[in-house]
Amino acid sequence: MIDQGLDAHDIAAELTSWWLTWRPASPAAYITAQLRNRMTDAPNEDLSVDAHPHAAEPTGNSAWQAWLRQRATATELREPQRTDDDRRHARLYGWDRWAEIADHYATGPDDALDLYGTRLCCYAVKRASEDREGR
Repeated sequence: MIDQGLDAHDIAAELTSWWLTWRPASPAAYITAQLRNRMTDAPNEDLSVDAHPHAAEPTGNSAWQAWLRQRATATELREPQRTDDDRRHARLYGWDRWAEIADHYATGPDDALDLYGTRLCCYAVKRASEDREGR
């Protein structure tokens, strides 16, 4: 199927179209046998989208193209993804900046937890509340 130009989604669609009502004991052997039978029935059948008159590429759909453009624009505007090195550095060097971490947690708890971790955020919030109470 890959040699015929099908991608993972097309292969999954083909396998789903077999509508099995039972589970084969050896799925790989069953798929191999089915493909072998199909190849002997129609050895030169082209399963690509261009070969079938009613098939359509999802990329040919204008609504799909608009969604992809909108998603690409949103992705470009988004900040770069945080890496594990960023998290490791923040957790290692953030213990003496607990006020900054507590403020970060107050404005964006999910982001602060992602960057600093639960333990450091709890420590920072605790220290900030103690300072506000005058301890």
